[in-house]
Amino acid sequence: MSLMAAAVRIRRYQPADFESIAQLAVDASAQPETACGQPDVASVAEFQTDYGHRALESEAWVGESADGQVVAFAAGTTRRGVVLIDGPIVASGWRGQGLGRSLFERISDEAAEQGVEWLEVGVRSTNQRGDDFLETLGCETCREVFVYESHQPARGEFLVPEGYSLADLKPRSLLPFLMVMHECFPGYRLPSTPQRLFEPDRMKIMLVLDPADQVAGAVTAFFYPEDGHGYLYHLGISEPHRGKGLARALLAHASNWLWEAHQPHLIGLSTSDDLTLRQKLFHPLGFALQYSLRYRRRRTRQPAPQGE
Repeated sequence: MSLMAAAVRIRRYQPADFESIAQLAVDASAQPETACGQPDVASVAEFQTDYGHRALESEAWVGESADGQVVAFAAGTTRRGVVLIDGPIVASGWRGQGLGRSLFERISDEAAEQGVEWLEVGVRSTNQRGDDFLETLGCETCREVFVYESHQPARGEFLVPEGYSLADLKPRSLLPFLMVMHECFPGYRLPSTPQRLFEPDRMKIMLVLDPADQVAGAVTAFFYPEDGHGYLYHLGISEPHRGKGLARALLAHASNWLWEAHQPHLIGLSTSDDLTLRQKLFHPLGFALQYSLRYRRRRTRQPAPQGE
């Protein structure tokens, strides 16, 4: 470890660090060669939206320089028996000093102490340095997430099949909506604080209802005024209703709402599903593949070399 890195103290995150780690994330996300898989944010306000409801005090670590500056950050969130690591992100002048490794191993050790066996972390496919870094830590590729963008309203007219209908999420539909989301996305968490779920200013959850007026699928549309971008999250259709064109109708409806209500610079969405099938779904709506995020995983406890 260099003398510079030795002067950095690895410590628990504190609420006063929030703006600093948000700016680190924004700076890293802006450069394809340093962008992580998560967080991937375009503004401090977007970071606030994504992380403001999380208990970072119990899951995040920072690297603090001798003069009190936060120069590195990483967090580990346990979901379904796997610790998902956000970062590590290191300020440009401090890279190559071992800080990312120190943060990664700190989270790994803590996860192992809690009985969690696996870590997972991702970087943008354009970030070769980050991918090489994860390989040196013993992480193996496990999945890839593909990111699409659209710069225009949905092309054509995409109607729901006869008997189905589109609706916005209402309080009475919250439980059926959550049941469908957990079917499609095990471990699903609401994308914002509960009081915002039924406020259509920036976020709208749209449902497709079956002929019995039951929730058959949903998608979440979110607008970030800070950068003028719209995003579509958690498109899910319950298994009995798949193959009917409901996903395309939902995406078109949500996309057009964002264009009509907010005139975004672009609308983004991502998927880890079969690429060919998703391209058939997204391309007719005007979405084009932009880049991918490569995720790697590793056991929290590395086996000792033979002979030790």
